[in-house]
Amino acid sequence: MTGTEMQSAKAPDSDPTPTGLGDITRRSVVGFAAAAAAGAFLTAGARTSPGVDWSLNKMWDTIVIGAGASGLGAARVLADAGKKVLVLEARDRTGGRLWTDSTSLSIPFERGAELVHGNAVSTWGLIEQQGLATHRWENKYAKYNVSDSRFIDAKNVESFHFPQGAPSYPNGVPQPHNGETAEAWLTRIGVPRSNYPISLLVIEGDSEQFDVLPAIFVLGDFEFALEMQSESGVMPPEAYGDYRVIGGYKQVLQPLAASIPLILNSPVSSIDYRKKNRVEVQVGPSTYKARTVVLAVPGGVLKNGDITFNPPLPAARQAALQEILYLPVFKGILEFDHRVVAADQTVQPDWDVLVGFDKNPPTIWNASEGTPGYNGQLIVTWMTGGKAQELLDLAEHERHAAGLETVRKLVGDPGLEYVGASTYDWSKDRFARGAYPGPFSRRSGLNTPIDNALFWAGMTTSTVHSSRNSGAAAADQVLTALG
Repeated sequence: MTGTEMQSAKAPDSDPTPTGLGDITRRSVVGFAAAAAAGAFLTAGARTSPGVDWSLNKMWDTIVIGAGASGLGAARVLADAGKKVLVLEARDRTGGRLWTDSTSLSIPFERGAELVHGNAVSTWGLIEQQGLATHRWENKYAKYNVSDSRFIDAKNVESFHFPQGAPSYPNGVPQPHNGETAEAWLTRIGVPRSNYPISLLVIEGDSEQFDVLPAIFVLGDFEFALEMQSESGVMPPEAYGDYRVIGGYKQVLQPLAASIPLILNSPVSSIDYRKKNRVEVQVGPSTYKARTVVLAVPGGVLKNGDITFNPPLPAARQAALQEILYLPVFKGILEFDHRVVAADQTVQPDWDVLVGFDKNPPTIWNASEGTPGYNGQLIVTWMTGGKAQELLDLAEHERHAAGLETVRKLVGDPGLEYVGASTYDWSKDRFARGAYPGPFSRRSGLNTPIDNALFWAGMTTSTVHSSRNSGAAAADQVLTALG
């Protein structure tokens, strides 16, 4: 339902594919304001941090390119291992596609990544370390059509039931043909869209729509729904759940950046790795030198050729980069001057997620619950895939109008008006070139080091914790090479 951190079916990036309405949100992509923790957070023109040698003749053990979750994850491991690390960041802030905007609306909100996917992920320790407050999503509801008389609670097994009756397959569920879309496969096996369980429909809100999504991405969810037909009542509580960080997701990454030399406003134009044990990184007129480099920039940036390499990357790597495909993602944020309560009395006043599958965008979620002293409400409007692109192709005010219409219909308040709004198209961001990879994106063959000089992190990860993990893995490779 919710995407990019609200996912029921997505291509893996080392995380298992979530299943069912309970995973309604998995990724809310991106956000991190430029906040210096306790280190040398400097702009490109201000190399004056005491105790740090900013001479261009300095030889670093590693230069990390990119200060998102993967880059900072790599830098933290290397710095803790005693290596001399420099981070170069193209933006005027850290965090990459984790971007907490603290100025545009009344309270901080996330333009990109929003959710921590469980309290067992690698970033949870950073939350505990800082004593950050979180809000766990508990109250999630969906309707097939916004005009339906009632919501179905995600906690109820009914969300897995087929509204027109479950199909029967005495010889087992027919398997998808190679390349068959989910829509074509479901039609072939006798399941029209009007008989999809809600647990299947949520997949479209966090991935591609079924007319293009490969059937293999929904097969497991479909088989699980069949197994649930004899069940009723309330689902067991989720083991981990999804969490929002109160006050801004940007806080989570601060311990990773602490005391690490970092230069902002420094887009890398080229990397020369011809010489043994020496890599030269070009930023404007300045050249930085290191024994190794970790590239922790989005795959779309590398695919676009924004950084050139001397010698050119091997042909196989260049081909692999061209097969990185990003998913269209629409995320609009509407601010209301009061708490928005649904007219349906079965919906809790502190609802977290509401969905109406016949609207575009179909999904809204409460992005301000738990914020101390705040009497208004921020609501995110959300969609992914081709339907998201339809919204992104609209003028900004038209996107918000579509989102407001969904909110009005879902809460039952036709006169509702917002007092502030914001949205961001990550595909137009030259330092991202997309929100996160979709189901057709290549993910293999991208992280193998080249010449023990170039190491790779992030690129096709789609959650903050998997990005941080990717950076740590790259750092371990670097340590082996430096060892």
